[in-house]
Amino acid sequence: MKFLHKPVQAKIGERIVVEFDKPTKVLLVHSSQFNKYKGGRTYQYRGGFAEESPVEFKVPFAGTWHAIVEKGTYNKPLDIKGSVRVEAPKYDTLNGADQNETHTKYEEEYDDTYE
Repeated sequence: MKFLHKPVQAKIGERIVVEFDKPTKVLLVHSSQFNKYKGGRTYQYRGGFAEESPVEFKVPFAGTWHAIVEKGTYNKPLDIKGSVRVEAPKYDTLNGADQNETHTKYEEEYDDTYE
């Protein structure tokens, strides 16, 4: 098995973004599972086959994570290029859109008397 991988330090809630140029298997593996992956043993991972780039992973807990882009089989490797970056967490907002509020000063005088 041939693969690209990059270890990154990430905190809880951050996003690891993996970009690649061809459909392939994209995985996120914690450092405690990476040697199992390399050794062909059973391991825990996030991700799977992806056809479109980029793929984002939300980090469930702090630590060293390995972003893996598989390059096909050992006998039939694919020429794949990839990159990895860590981004700050996206905060949940109403309907998932970024909030762009503008505040204007209220010009009128406030009258708190009852009529």
